[in-house]
Amino acid sequence: MRPLDHCPSQPTKQAVLITGATSGIGLALAKTLAEQGYGVVVNSRSEADCVALAQSIGGFALPFDVTDEAALKAAFKTLNGYLRDNELTLYGLAHCAGSMLTQPFHFTNVAALQQMLNEHVAGAFLLSQWSSKLMMREQQGTITLLSSVVAQQGSIGQVAYASAKAAIEGMTKSLAKELGQYGVRVNAVAPGVIDTPLIAELSDEQRGTIQKSTVLKRLGQPQDIAQVLAFLLSNQSAFMTGQVLSVDGGLQLP
Repeated sequence: MRPLDHCPSQPTKQAVLITGATSGIGLALAKTLAEQGYGVVVNSRSEADCVALAQSIGGFALPFDVTDEAALKAAFKTLNGYLRDNELTLYGLAHCAGSMLTQPFHFTNVAALQQMLNEHVAGAFLLSQWSSKLMMREQQGTITLLSSVVAQQGSIGQVAYASAKAAIEGMTKSLAKELGQYGVRVNAVAPGVIDTPLIAELSDEQRGTIQKSTVLKRLGQPQDIAQVLAFLLSNQSAFMTGQVLSVDGGLQLP
């Protein structure tokens, strides 16, 4: 069975699990892959939203909280049954779930830090662990994680968030080295400022300032990131692993 590389109109026997699939980047990716004919497994904490999305794109709803280890374990048991019943294999994981914390360092307590680590680091760790076990059976698969430009350049008021995202980059490289021998690739995308619900509280003035700081003079759109994730999930990136791709509109250029 080949990696994700096909004509959009042709069905595939390979499934992709997308966390945080009901909004922002995850939603854009779910729609993109569904249009291409993949078996799309969509996840979010909201069962109602998850089921509605699955019905709208012809996918499978797998609602659970990525920070709840017991719920995650039970979800993968359900996923195994779905894959078996539909003669599918889990080829891809795209971990898009997670929130963003913006808070002055001296007002950030350990509980808030732990929440960031649970969502971004522990969630990615457990999802990669369970997903890779299924991928290793087929001797192929690809895991894509979300980092952020703040992991690389830092950001005032985002120490906890940046720390969690920096851990994702170390995880990506280490997983790539460990899982490569089993045909499993691991890469990450580091988005810049993307126009999703995570930045809904920004004022028009703040948005304008960010736009001016990018070379392309605009905010990123969820589809900008979804297209790169789809590339990393496809056979077009078959010789890429352990990479962190910055997709930021030139925000980090000197």
